[in-house]
Amino acid sequence: MLGAVSVATACVIPGSIAAEFSAGISAEGGRVLDIEHPTGFFSVDMVAQVSGDPLKPEVVVSRSALLRTARKLMGGSVFVPASLWEIAP
Repeated sequence: MLGAVSVATACVIPGSIAAEFSAGISAEGGRVLDIEHPTGFFSVDMVAQVSGDPLKPEVVVSRSALLRTARKLMGGSVFVPASLWEIAP
C-alpha cells in the first residue's frame, strides 16, 4: 500500500519519470489516481501542493488515502451426515 501512495506522489511531481508517464496530472485540490498492480489497481485519493523552482519543486502531500474493495477469496459447502441430525432416544 505504501508503494501505491509513493507512486501516486511521484506522478504529481513535475519532471519525475512517473509524471512523464501520467501526462503531468495535478493533485491540487484533490485527485483520485488509479495505480495498477499485477492483480488489479489501488485507487489513491490525495491532495498535494507543488511549488517552487520547476527544476527542484517542493511537494507537500497534505492528505492521502487508499481506497480498496474486498473480494471473495473462496467459497465452500459443508455436507453434514444425516446421522448427526437424528435425535437420540
